[in-house]
Amino acid sequence: MEPQAEETNTSGYDVIIPDEVKYCPYNGSYQDMINKAYEMDDKKIMKALIEYRDDMINRNKLLFYPEQLSHTSGATVN
Repeated sequence: MEPQAEETNTSGYDVIIPDEVKYCPYNGSYQDMINKAYEMDDKKIMKALIEYRDDMINRNKLLFYPEQLSHTSGATVN
């Protein structure tokens, strides 16, 4: 059997985990790891953690609250 090619990221809901996040040397929640990276002045890791956390928050909004994203103003249409 031939090996299958690795599938590309085709879903708009997938968030790729950066290597800096995968192999982060800090433990705890994302906020704990961000705080530790800040304390250690590890800007590269801190930036990757913040971006990944924000991407996951946006992903959850798309998955669970899509109706809120379609309404950009509070005005109703008559």
